[in-house]
Amino acid sequence: MSSSVAEGVDPGRPPRQDPARDAGAAGAEAAGATERTGAAVRAGMLVAEVGARNGVRATALIDPAEHRAASAVLQRIWGHPDGAPLPPEMLRAFAYTGNYVGAVLDGNRIVGVSTAFRTDHGVLHSHIAGVLAEYRGRSIGYLLKLHQRAWALEHGIGSIAWTFDPLIRRNAHFNLVKLGAAATDYLCDFYGEMTDQINVGERSDRLLVEWDLLGPVPGRPIAPEPDAVRVLDLDEHGGPVRRPGSDTDRLLQVPLDMEALRRKDPALGGRWRMALRATFTEAFDDGHRIVGMDDNNAYITRKERP
Repeated sequence: MSSSVAEGVDPGRPPRQDPARDAGAAGAEAAGATERTGAAVRAGMLVAEVGARNGVRATALIDPAEHRAASAVLQRIWGHPDGAPLPPEMLRAFAYTGNYVGAVLDGNRIVGVSTAFRTDHGVLHSHIAGVLAEYRGRSIGYLLKLHQRAWALEHGIGSIAWTFDPLIRRNAHFNLVKLGAAATDYLCDFYGEMTDQINVGERSDRLLVEWDLLGPVPGRPIAPEPDAVRVLDLDEHGGPVRRPGSDTDRLLQVPLDMEALRRKDPALGGRWRMALRATFTEAFDDGHRIVGMDDNNAYITRKERP
């Protein structure tokens, strides 16, 4: 039986060590750990500041009674016909296995909930986040995301990913502008058919975003190129209008309030879904990627150039 070894290596001896290289790697790792530690401290301070400003507090949930209350809040928000989107047992299991279950409390009342789990490539995937309707407009969703960020940094995680409905313009602004997350993919019918009160009858197209936790908070709108082409817009009746694009920046405008539009006219909502899907798909096929939103909350895609 024959065996082979790498040329020039004596299998009977340990590999040579390079003290300078090893010291450099150790130094870089230590510097990275120090940066994450500092970022975690600052992130925790921001959570406390935003919570105090809004008269609420953010915390991780670890007790089964808290998980039952959080599950009830999620059910109230989503209205699933078959029960809560995440039952108490699942929230308990998430927390017990080292994943994220967080909430915002007004006194002792849970008013917002968020959950996330670790992935096999070192990213925290945020699965669900919701705020009670009567608490919208009080930065509860923002505080949930800041708390999730602080938790992730404390646990040595550098980025968080999640999906959202790209037709909900306020969520797009929140994710891409206020938080500064980067859109990385368009996922057609990601969840398949959904039955909750918010999404019933809707195709579950989603944008996938990833948030660099060591990046600046918040983000900001960006300016498109001067010769940008508006490839998706609204007509005088609120319907979608598609136009051909080019190698310059492309702007994709969506309705101001898609949720109200699809309640009033589900067929028109469906037309918007297909128009946005087709426009994004065409842009990606042409080598574009989403780079942010402009001052009018239109998506901007830009051609990747070598």
